[in-house]
Order: sequence, then C-alpha cells, then structure tokens
Amino acid sequence: MFTRFYGSGFSVAFSRLMLLIFVSVLPLMGGCGEDDNPIVDDDHDHDHEHEADAPLHADADGFNLEINGEVVYHQHQGHHEGGLTVEAGEEIEVHVHFLDANEAELHLDEVALPPGEDGHDDHDHGGAEAFSLSLTGFDASIIAIHLDDPEHEEEHEEEHEEGHDHEGEEHGDALPFGLEGLKAGTTTIKLQLLHGDHPDFTAALAIPVTVK
Repeated sequence: MFTRFYGSGFSVAFSRLMLLIFVSVLPLMGGCGEDDNPIVDDDHDHDHEHEADAPLHADADGFNLEINGEVVYHQHQGHHEGGLTVEAGEEIEVHVHFLDANEAELHLDEVALPPGEDGHDDHDHGGAEAFSLSLTGFDASIIAIHLDDPEHEEEHEEEHEEGHDHEGEEHGDALPFGLEGLKAGTTTIKLQLLHGDHPDFTAALAIPVTVK
C-alpha cells in the first residue's frame, strides 16, 4: 500500500529504517549482567590483582623515643620536641614507637607478611619482624649506635624464661637501639623505618643528640 501511494522509494527507505532499528535493538536482547560484559570482568580481575600485588606498608606519621618507659623525644608530621642526652662513656637503650596520623601507637605486628613469604599464611605470622631501623647521618666521633645488642637480648630472654612481669615497661612494637656517648658534643640522627629493603617512613627532622 505504501508503494501505491508514495512510490517504491519510500518502501526502500522504510525497509532500511526497520533494519537499522532491528540491528540497534539486537544487542539489548542478550543478557546485560557483569558476567556478560568482558570489560567489567577485566576491571574486576585487575582490581584483585592490584590488591594482591600491592606492597604492605606501615603508614607511620611520626614516632616517640622512650628511655625506661619515658618519652624523651616526640616527632609527628614535621613537628618535634625533646632530644636524646647521654653521658660520655655511657650507653643507653632507646625504644622507638611509631605513630599513626592520630598520634596513636602504630602496631607493627599487625602488618602481616604476604602469604608464603615465610612459609606461613598472613594469620600465623606478624610482620613486625620484617621491620628494622636505619639510623644515619650522625657524627661517629661523638656517638656510636648499636642496633643489635647481644647482652640486652640475653637479658630479655632470661627475664622471659624466668617469667618476670614488668608492668609499665612493656615496649610492645617498639624497635630498640643502643646509644653510646663517646665524647662531649652535639650531633643529630636521621631515622628511617625500613620494611625489608625499602623505607616505609623517613623522619622529616633529624633527632638532636647531646653528649655530656
């Protein structure tokens, strides 16, 4: 009938229009869930891959230095107060407690090692053992720093075996180091928290040290 009133040209145009509409609607007739969308699947898979490959990180914003349970130096987000003081010929034990953005203590043992890195899954082994201190930039003629102190380690092991309980002297996730005064003078220490072979935190300010 359309051909009779409008001619064959209109019939051809109408047929092409119907074909175009059919082709446009055809993709919508299939499923439209995420399982049928390869782009969504790829993004989802990549998100999981990034989560699995993302390195674990201790998000520290500062730290306290404690001697015998007392804070002698505090640094947080570029502000600091206090310092370290030691007598010439004396060695003191310093404990570093790292802080989060709210200045609460950061629990390094809650940062787990990736599954399989040490033969355990991330629920069996805390990540505190993967962290260490880097202390550099000081005048080695004024102070000496001992990161591994066998005498102190033996003392702690003996106390643990004997079941000694020192309330208020728990160091938690603190990382200790020995500071020895060699001669009178002043110097500074640059501090980093290392996670494996890379720094997770670098102090914005150097720690002042005085040897009397």
